[in-house]
Amino acid sequence: MMRHARAGRIFGATIVAGIAALSAAARAETPPGACHGEAAVCRTLWQGEAELASMLVSGDVRIVERLFAEDAVWSLANGERWSKRQAIAALRNAPRMTRSQLLRADVHQHGTVAIVVWNEQWHDPATNREAQSFGTDTWLRRQGRWQIIASQEARLPPVAVR
Repeated sequence: MMRHARAGRIFGATIVAGIAALSAAARAETPPGACHGEAAVCRTLWQGEAELASMLVSGDVRIVERLFAEDAVWSLANGERWSKRQAIAALRNAPRMTRSQLLRADVHQHGTVAIVVWNEQWHDPATNREAQSFGTDTWLRRQGRWQIIASQEARLPPVAVR
């Protein structure tokens, strides 16, 4: 009888530990926003948006080359509009941030079109300021591939870091 009770406690403890581990894994993979569409599409677009945020640190313009359609237009906070080619040229010479993080990206899929409303936070080492950008990316699936066809961004005023 004692052996069965002990086995039961061990089994119970194993189940509790397993649930805790799965719960921790689920929290680690929590999506960065709401998904109003197919789960696989949301994951793809969340990954793309996170890569774009990371580009502020890495300076890897290949991310824009891959994720932006050839006919994409990028509307900046200052009112300028860039083509994909202009964006890549500007980003090659842009100062690098020390941190950049996608804070939220809500995906709204409508068939082969998806709207992603996002915000990100970054740190500019030149000014020692934290700032946030927010915007809307319009993604289109052409020939089985999701790409941004329009991007609009705005910036909140930077805050000095202490």
